[in-house]
Amino acid sequence: MKHCVAATSVVMLLTFAPLAAITVQPMTFEQLVHESDAVIYARVDHVRGQWTPDRRSIESVVALDALRYFKGDLGESVLLRLPGGEAGGRVSVFPGAPVLREGELVVVFLRSHAPAIPTILGFTQGLFRVFADARTGVPLVTPPPLKSSAAGRVIRGAAERRTLTVDAFAAAVREAGSGQ
Repeated sequence: MKHCVAATSVVMLLTFAPLAAITVQPMTFEQLVHESDAVIYARVDHVRGQWTPDRRSIESVVALDALRYFKGDLGESVLLRLPGGEAGGRVSVFPGAPVLREGELVVVFLRSHAPAIPTILGFTQGLFRVFADARTGVPLVTPPPLKSSAAGRVIRGAAERRTLTVDAFAAAVREAGSGQ
């Protein structure tokens, strides 16, 4: 009977223990532009996984070579931190956090709180992968699925959504930022 009471107590404690969760609010393209400190078209130079100082989790430190700034300027090389990664033979996956690979071309919307290392705004919402058109080799970016309407509502999967050249994407960032 004593063991049954102890087991029940442990189960009850675990049932009512607080759980940590992250909720990411969907952001429109306009919100990404307004809330970011910098928008960078960059090449991923390298990714290094490391344990956090408290050794409770793994994070990735990513070095970006800035090819072009669409907003702000954080210098030619930018370090950013992402949750999850690989360190000491262990892999940590953090749902909703982007995974970057060396050599990738990306457009990132960064939030920077000096002296801390910048982070990508809205996790994967602030990351746009750049790929070369198979026919022409021109770098293209897929625009976000969310945009705001004149009425202030969010439109999901807008019909005019299509891939854009890097220059057209930069123009869209400038246009969305012109109302700041």
